[in-house]
Amino acid sequence: MAARAARPGVLALAVLVAVATAVTAAASRPAPETSRPDAVEAPPALAYPVPAGAVFVAEGGDDAAAGTEAAPLGSLAAAVRRVPAGGTIVVRGGTYRQTVGDVTKRITVQPYPGERVWFKGSVVVDRWARDGRVWRHAGWTVRLCHTCFVPAIIDPAHPWAGLPDMVFVDDRPLRQVGTAEAVGAGAFFVDRERQELVIGDDPDGAVVEAAALDRLLQFDGGAGGSVVRGIGVAHYATNQNYGKRGAMIVVNAPDVTVENVTFAWSASSGLGVFQPGARVRGSVFRNNGLVGMVANRADDLRVTGSSFTGNNQERFALTGEAIGAAGAKVTRTKRPHFAGNTFADNIGTGWWCDLGCTDAVVVRNVAARNAGNGLYYEVSARALIASNVLAGNARGVKVSSSDHVRLHHNTFAGNRLSLGLYNDPRAPEFDAYAVERGLSWHTMDTALVNNFFAQEDADTPVIESADHKAAPRPEPFVAVADGNAYLRPSGPAPLVVWAHGGGRTAAYPTLAALTAATGADRHGLEAVPTGSPFTDPAGASGDRYGSYALRPDAPGFRAGRPLPAEVAAALGVPADPHPSIGILP
Repeated sequence: MAARAARPGVLALAVLVAVATAVTAAASRPAPETSRPDAVEAPPALAYPVPAGAVFVAEGGDDAAAGTEAAPLGSLAAAVRRVPAGGTIVVRGGTYRQTVGDVTKRITVQPYPGERVWFKGSVVVDRWARDGRVWRHAGWTVRLCHTCFVPAIIDPAHPWAGLPDMVFVDDRPLRQVGTAEAVGAGAFFVDRERQELVIGDDPDGAVVEAAALDRLLQFDGGAGGSVVRGIGVAHYATNQNYGKRGAMIVVNAPDVTVENVTFAWSASSGLGVFQPGARVRGSVFRNNGLVGMVANRADDLRVTGSSFTGNNQERFALTGEAIGAAGAKVTRTKRPHFAGNTFADNIGTGWWCDLGCTDAVVVRNVAARNAGNGLYYEVSARALIASNVLAGNARGVKVSSSDHVRLHHNTFAGNRLSLGLYNDPRAPEFDAYAVERGLSWHTMDTALVNNFFAQEDADTPVIESADHKAAPRPEPFVAVADGNAYLRPSGPAPLVVWAHGGGRTAAYPTLAALTAATGADRHGLEAVPTGSPFTDPAGASGDRYGSYALRPDAPGFRAGRPLPAEVAAALGVPADPHPSIGILP
């Protein structure tokens, strides 16, 4: 996979072969789809009510038809043109290989009751010729943008990550390589000079799909209040450059709702949100090239009950100044609210708020087995991060150059490092948005209350702190710390590294030493683990990511500091004077 599709009209203009013909036909009058849909997270079969006057789309429909249930249209684009503002489009079950473009009026898009719908940016490719150990398809004239990415975001070990080309054999993605000679089993090459696709897997008897379209649709202008729900979207050749068709669905209108939508195997981003008031509910973001969802200036964004797993399949860089690999990444957004989501197995960070997020609420999420941070709050201000499970990540939570972050009742289990508190070298002048809002870009006034730290690795501290500012402020990173539990085997690393302000840090081998020196965590506890303190961390009862509620005999059970009313309200629980440490029921 590798780059971006710059000119949407190219597909329909240049094509003399079957593949291009398929692309053109898909945009107007698609034939019934026989290939099976992506095996990854099929959208659920839901039963949304069908309002009177709905416009219908079906495989084999005709864009010149009436658009009724008996005479459906063949493409979503035709339905968007036909439906009145405020109307509903109902799509019959099947796979649609189409693009729509911009939507400029309020609409609802939903599946027919009980039927599953996929929109794909790929075409089925046949007519392969064997050439030694590879197979070639001649006449591949699809032109995607091979320059629509930031070079600094590319990992040299994965040099083709920025290219949006994708090929799937029986739903299994192939790996892009740079020459035909490098093609072997599980790989493909796009030979633009010879207009060929070259693959290393035998296509005989298989369904081969190749990305040909760069997005499904973009809500713009008058499309505020639109709803898209109950469909699956996959295989679009989205560009890493967010301004150049960077997501399969782009929300560039206010108050749009995305509900029960599956976003899978985009070349870069699944969903892009760039206007306020969006609602994302019950959706799946899986195996996208860079990030499941990206949002910028998306004030009051609410994301609930959704899952973000396996993203950054293209292996974009994880280090450097231009990185963004995550399950979800949000920037320059006021009051983002993420509740009840799962961020797991992402090849990067799970959830990331950066460059001027303010007043974030991040509650009751699970961040598990992410290659980077479970949750990351960077160069931002004011956040409540409460009752989240951070399990098996490289780092559970990272707070960098962000003030007034409150961490309450989180459970950290089996992370290589539980919590990192840092200042990076940058000043707010790096970003005009931060200057406009008077952000400090200093970590200070952090609150750590009733968090449960269970760390198996004794070679790293439970809490690490470092200040890289050229002119550090005098305030300590942490203003309040109390009621936290620290479970870790004895080992060479200190229990915590504490930032005292003025660039000074100190290592404390025990909780008693920390309390004596700083007064922190007077009601905290430290113990050597003698078994799991959690009810079902392995998920034996069917919970995919385990249950991390404390056992009644565990250290910290009913031993926390009183739960503040504001935190209780955010979690939807009573203000308990004697809560357990860690996540709350």
